[in-house]
Amino acid sequence: MKFQALFLILFICFSANSQVYGDIFIDKRKITKDIDYTIPYSKTGKLVFDIAVDLDGNVTSCILNKEKSTITATPAMMKARNKIVQHLKFEFGLQFPKFHRGYVQINTVPNKEKEKNNSFQPPTD
Repeated sequence: MKFQALFLILFICFSANSQVYGDIFIDKRKITKDIDYTIPYSKTGKLVFDIAVDLDGNVTSCILNKEKSTITATPAMMKARNKIVQHLKFEFGLQFPKFHRGYVQINTVPNKEKEKNNSFQPPTD
C-alpha cells in the first residue's frame, strides 16, 4: 500500500511538471534543449500545440489546437509557436518515427512588469 501511494505521488508530480505529451512522451524521447513553458499575456490561460519532430530532434510542425486551448489570440499564439519551433529540441534517434507526433502546452501568465515599466505613465513621486 505504501509503495502504491509513493508511486502515485511521484507520477502526479512528474506529470504536473511535464508540458510535452503524446507519442513523444509515451516513447520517452528526451528533450535536449528545453524551453520555459510560459509566456507573458494579459490573462491566464493555455495554448496547446500539435507538434511533429523529425529524426534529428527538430520541431518541424507546430499547429495550434483550438479545441484544447483556452487562448486563441494571434500575438500570444505566434510568440508561443516561435518559442517551440526555434528553441525546443529533442534527442536524435533512428528508432523514433520519421515525424514523431505529440503536443506541447504553453501557459500564459499576466505580465505585471509591463504595467510597472510604462514610460507613458505619469511619475508617482
